[in-house]
Amino acid sequence: MLTYAHHVGAFAEEFGPFGEQLGTFPQAFTRLALVTAATALDEALDRAWS
Repeated sequence: MLTYAHHVGAFAEEFGPFGEQLGTFPQAFTRLALVTAATALDEALDRAWS
């Protein structure tokens, strides 16, 4: 997902089929979803190793 970020690390509202950024820019919700997913994966891995 990080490869789709703009050169300043922000994300567009949507991505096209080839990774092009579409819609308004920047979108905080995309960043929030990325952080939430990373946190969920980290917690799942912690539980798996406990």
